[in-house]
Amino acid sequence: MTAQSGTPGVGYLILPSAVVEAACSGVGGLERFLSPAENDARRRFRNVADSQDYAASHVLLRLLATHQLGLGVQAAQGLDISRQCPGCSSTDHGRTVLPGMSLSLSRSHGMVMAAVAPASASVGADVERVPSELFDGFDDYVLTPREAAIMGKLDVSSRMRQWVAKEAVLKAAGLGLSIPPSAVSLVPGEDRASGLRAVCPDQPLVNGLDVHPVPVTSTHLAAVSVRGFVLPVLRDVGEVLPSLPFWRSSIL
Repeated sequence: MTAQSGTPGVGYLILPSAVVEAACSGVGGLERFLSPAENDARRRFRNVADSQDYAASHVLLRLLATHQLGLGVQAAQGLDISRQCPGCSSTDHGRTVLPGMSLSLSRSHGMVMAAVAPASASVGADVERVPSELFDGFDDYVLTPREAAIMGKLDVSSRMRQWVAKEAVLKAAGLGLSIPPSAVSLVPGEDRASGLRAVCPDQPLVNGLDVHPVPVTSTHLAAVSVRGFVLPVLRDVGEVLPSLPFWRSSIL
């Protein structure tokens, strides 16, 4: 199934894995919305929580894409979602794509995220749980020397915001962590209130991408990166998921 006209712009959702699973429980469960390959991959996880996060993130992406296309949830499993590297055209890695659309997903310790946009937007999404402490060498790997100097005494959350924003940018570029985050500088965008812009002259796929921090919970951080499009929009959960538990009002 390929892309048709639907809801325009860049849309995203961030939800606990358990909410996505509960919303699908009355209509066949998560497996009802996954492709055969995704169901096989899910079963290979040894850790139950990791399996749930994997499945929930892919289901959320498929459901969000069907919403963007103006299709019913029953179309989610059949979407022709694949991967493609913008550098070498490999389908084994790179951006998550659907004909005519750009897609991205992320998962971290019980929280899942998906973002969808027109193909030219090159969307990238990342969500991460804030750890109690950062790994050794974090600043050298993630921050530019200037950023490290400015953030010298800032806390873990402030440093993690840089990580999340840069990973979203690198996912939008389709390069992932093949490029160290420290190679990317983040500067205020044209609209300083709305986000940041990536500066990386040696990587034209990265240079000029915008990235917008988006709200999650007190335990996680998230960002959406796009190229040349309006601000990412949080989609209505009730319109995207097939059903919601009675505690919908307290999802996050």
